[in-house]
Amino acid sequence: MLYWQIQRDFLALFSRDDVTNGYFDPIDGLRAIANLLIIFCHLVTIFSAFIPSYPHIQWQEFLNSQAFMLAPIMTLAPTPEPSQWNASDYQSNSDYYKHLNDSHIFTQEDNLRLDRLSSPRYCPSDGSKVIYLRKQYHMPDLNGSSTTLHFVDITNPLAPNTVQLTRPIWGINDQQFYWIDKRTILFLSNRGSSRLNQIFQLNLPDDPLNIKDFIEPIQITNYSLNIDNLIVNQQASRLAFSCQVYANLSIEDTANRLNAEQTSGSHVYKFDKLFIRHWDEYMLGRRHHPFVVSIERDKQGIFKFTSIPKDVLFGIDSDSPTRPFGDAKSQWSFSASGNSFAFTRQHDETSEVAWSTNLDIYTIDLTKDNTSNVTCITCFNLAADTDPKYSPIDENILVYRSQSVAGYESDQFKVKLYNGMTTQTLFDQWDASIQVTSWSNDGQSLLLELGENGNHVIYQALNVLTPNQTVTHLIADNGTWHDAYLHPDNSKILLATYDSFFRPTNIVLQTESGIIPITKHNDWFILRTEFSFGAYHQFEFLGARNETVSGWYLSPSNITSDKVPLAFLIHGGPQNSWYNTWGRGWNFQVYAAQGYAVVGINFHGSDSYGQNFTDSITDEYGTLPYEDLQLGLTAILKQKLYIDENRAVALGASYGGFMINWIAGHPDMSQRFRALVCHDSLFDMREMGYATEELWFSEHDSGGFTPYENPEAYEKFNPVNHVANWSQPMLIIHGGLDYRVPDTQGIGAFTALQRRGIPSRMLYFPNENHWTLNPYNSIVWYREVFDWMKLWTQ
Repeated sequence: MLYWQIQRDFLALFSRDDVTNGYFDPIDGLRAIANLLIIFCHLVTIFSAFIPSYPHIQWQEFLNSQAFMLAPIMTLAPTPEPSQWNASDYQSNSDYYKHLNDSHIFTQEDNLRLDRLSSPRYCPSDGSKVIYLRKQYHMPDLNGSSTTLHFVDITNPLAPNTVQLTRPIWGINDQQFYWIDKRTILFLSNRGSSRLNQIFQLNLPDDPLNIKDFIEPIQITNYSLNIDNLIVNQQASRLAFSCQVYANLSIEDTANRLNAEQTSGSHVYKFDKLFIRHWDEYMLGRRHHPFVVSIERDKQGIFKFTSIPKDVLFGIDSDSPTRPFGDAKSQWSFSASGNSFAFTRQHDETSEVAWSTNLDIYTIDLTKDNTSNVTCITCFNLAADTDPKYSPIDENILVYRSQSVAGYESDQFKVKLYNGMTTQTLFDQWDASIQVTSWSNDGQSLLLELGENGNHVIYQALNVLTPNQTVTHLIADNGTWHDAYLHPDNSKILLATYDSFFRPTNIVLQTESGIIPITKHNDWFILRTEFSFGAYHQFEFLGARNETVSGWYLSPSNITSDKVPLAFLIHGGPQNSWYNTWGRGWNFQVYAAQGYAVVGINFHGSDSYGQNFTDSITDEYGTLPYEDLQLGLTAILKQKLYIDENRAVALGASYGGFMINWIAGHPDMSQRFRALVCHDSLFDMREMGYATEELWFSEHDSGGFTPYENPEAYEKFNPVNHVANWSQPMLIIHGGLDYRVPDTQGIGAFTALQRRGIPSRMLYFPNENHWTLNPYNSIVWYREVFDWMKLWTQ
């Protein structure tokens, strides 16, 4: 923590922007010409002081110029997204807040203005260099975003040097990059003229820190469809990418069929099997298929395809990566030589995909011309097998994550090791569910990401190829760690992203000296003195079954009276947890800034506390968690006497929304809250069992039964049966594209409230799914929620 304090003190004295150069794009047309004229008029008086330091331009004077004043002000009404990134409307978040003259508490708008940093990777031949992704938003109004590649030299980690590599353009997003060698990067982007995702190549100079302008990438592919995923083998002799194609059609034939369908004049969907729709889209026949192709450099050093891309799943009605959240990083892998390719796929050929969690791993020998030599290495297991990772040094060694209970998505994931002939379970006695695995460069150890007591942590498994396997806790501080990689030459240095309740995401090194942040894009956040934040801690109490249950507590960041109201947050899943993380959606600090004490209980059924604790919620939806919430509320009120127990509001989403509806029907708990907030909630469990898309959720958590096999299993914890007991004011929120919990669930709850004459309001987002992702909608969400809470607590 000493480093953070030193960093803050230095920033307060010497804060400056990172690279801010060349924000013009030649295709911006008339708008670019207008901006050029404005800048020319002010060139001498505004820029003369710092032209010599180009490209590290200081924008303070410019932000007060007429050009900057053309930027739109904050509005919640939809406005056209800027097509290009212009000097006249560019601001880093640090510049924006330097010149913001108001003083205000921390809000969701501020939260959304934070840069999103992800995917740090070491240079494969030089551990002193890192590349990562940075997503920036249009500062004044959050109308538009851009994701770009950044380079940081960490030769001296305490004074990292950063440069932005790719030109930021509104609506353009770079993603899924692979650092081939010291000078070459392959990545996906929609920055081509078609605005479809394609493969690009970025050639780095000897010293990227000395670039005078952004590096213009070279477009490698030009397909008529989006490329959705990309991986490259170690030798850069093959790559794999995915496109959404019809199972029996090529990429171009799929594009032609789509064009014909769009001009047919008919608009009707026909289905012969499930899924009809999944997460937030209708399943209209196209599938994510992996294409593998050989590549090599031409005389100019540009990568070219040297074979026809092979559709590994041609003719098979199945997805790889799997929907809705699978990606190439976790579900595809090349072997050490690059001659074998492993992938995860669902068994989508029949309607069973809707009630089966069975995923399998397949391998294919790429030295053979046909695709008939595909081998399933996990088909003996009817539960999920996924995330294959070939050893970087051994052609035959592959690890993957595996569950053993069919139909149970939250079953424990264990790590399996396959050697080409047999499979063994690693760390079989460890009561932890592994979420991510990755190899060390030497192929002797694994990094394991997992939840542990409400934190997301990293372990290192040593000697995995020997009988002397050991597992070591690797990180020095609690919080949320992701995207972890060991230094190529020093296994005591870890590169990762890190965040917590108290700190937004940063890219850090963990060394023997402690945690060192190597990015500074969000340092304005540290300096904003009026942004006081609630202190947090974990607390424990005896919950249901007389077992220890824990929760998180955040104190209000702005206490203006002797007694403060309470925001009592209930997480979804239900096999999930409130993690010690900086949330983009449910952010504890945003509630604390409004003057609320904040509580989140990790009740029975939550993950990260051992598999037995997670499993305990099965067929107990309305009992054990309900009791935990009652006892947790009582415990925190006894500990924090300044909380006004008469001004508490309960809020929940998904399963948390189910629990809000369940609480509403049970006066012994509902009367403890002045009001309720219910997002994407389960209202009628029997109807949910037929209308949701992934049926395994309802069926497993109802004891393994369908609604027609055992109606009572669905009725015993059905909120709709207790509407007669409802009395407390409730805000209902639902997304129109939510196919996990269909919108009729929220509409039904609101209808019940209105019919009973209970004060209620419904907030409906027609273009949102189970989550509220649009920045404008997120701002409206918080504004409406806080208005509702204040209405009933003041």
